[in-house]
Amino acid sequence: MHAMWKGTIQIAKMQIPIKLYAATEDKEISLKQTHAVCGGAVSHLKYCQACEAKLEMNDIRKVYDLGGGNFVELLEEELKEIAPQASKTFLIEQFADESEISRIRLKKHYYIGAEALGEEAFRLFHASLVQSGKVGIGYITLRSAQSLAAVWPTTEGLILSTMLYDDEIRQMERIVSPSNRVHAQASQDHLFVFQQLIQAMTSEFIRSKYINKYDEALKILIDKKISTLAPQEKPKDEPFLQRETNMEQLLSSLTASLDFAKSDSRSVAQPEDHHLH
Repeated sequence: MHAMWKGTIQIAKMQIPIKLYAATEDKEISLKQTHAVCGGAVSHLKYCQACEAKLEMNDIRKVYDLGGGNFVELLEEELKEIAPQASKTFLIEQFADESEISRIRLKKHYYIGAEALGEEAFRLFHASLVQSGKVGIGYITLRSAQSLAAVWPTTEGLILSTMLYDDEIRQMERIVSPSNRVHAQASQDHLFVFQQLIQAMTSEFIRSKYINKYDEALKILIDKKISTLAPQEKPKDEPFLQRETNMEQLLSSLTASLDFAKSDSRSVAQPEDHHLH
């Protein structure tokens, strides 16, 4: 797995070298748009609706819309001045109880890997978080964007999760009405029956059981479309004999490598006498 970020976790005066690996990936099938007449790829041009004209990048400015046709222009130089400085340090500003961090705050997750020079400190940090039930909170800059983030432990290791800011989360009180207040008294008879229903439907969570049904249907549809295509002629410049030749060369190379590895291992296993003294 390729590390997408390398840096350090800083806790007071202590630094732990780490790597970040994306914990999730998008598996949705991507469909391209093409011109129905010729099959050419469709590009999304920058277009001014008022002038009905195509624009180049130097014709475009960034503005904040005040409404009523009024704007405030923001220059690139001004935006660069307030942009977060590039940093390879995740500075933990505080620790908090894991129960205080609502799951709705968490955005994107990354596995944290240890560097060879900091393995002992990494293990100590993980064990301390597990024992204390705490998470580390701070700021991290990923791909030129600064994010609030939390470091929390699992049985397998450490995970860093970027977080939503407080003003990005809508308060649930906005939808609370007399008809959906959870603190209203529930009927004990109904509650008992509902508990029985939940118990009857409770089973071990098997992750592989739940698949992306739309993607599976899309794969079947694509496979059907592919099967109806006329078979293409094999390119003349890639004959089957060429593949056999390449495979023979690969086998020869592997055999030579194996012989070298065996001879090298024997020389290590049987050192000369003067190496023993």
